[in-house]
Amino acid sequence: MGKIRAASLNDPLLIDECLSPDLAALANSRNHHATHVVFRGLQGAQDSELMPLIREGGFVLVTNNGRDFLSLYAKEDVHPGLVIIIPGSLDREKQLEFFGRVLDVIEPMPDIVNKVVEIFSDGTVEVRDWPEPSSKQTASSIF
Repeated sequence: MGKIRAASLNDPLLIDECLSPDLAALANSRNHHATHVVFRGLQGAQDSELMPLIREGGFVLVTNNGRDFLSLYAKEDVHPGLVIIIPGSLDREKQLEFFGRVLDVIEPMPDIVNKVVEIFSDGTVEVRDWPEPSSKQTASSIF
């Protein structure tokens, strides 16, 4: 079980390679510090290989690979937060629109520590605890 330092919305965002690098630019334009997996030379890295970077840097990960990362994050005692853009095959413009909606929801929050933020194909944004306090649920139990 990894230990991740507590995060706040002032902590950096790491955009997964499955999403456009333009999401990092959008976040930066809204006064967040954001980077992309490709900018760090980590394209092709396994999801589990990203976890040390996420832990050490206190990164909030933005991905559309919910299944794998929910499973990884369920093993963490504390994590800075996870953002999942559910529709997997969105074009760049739709990714930007959806990520903008996510930022609209989370920016007023004090932090998203131990939360998962999901945006669905209808544009609905949901924020919930992860892992859920009632049980150490695995990703396979919700998919």
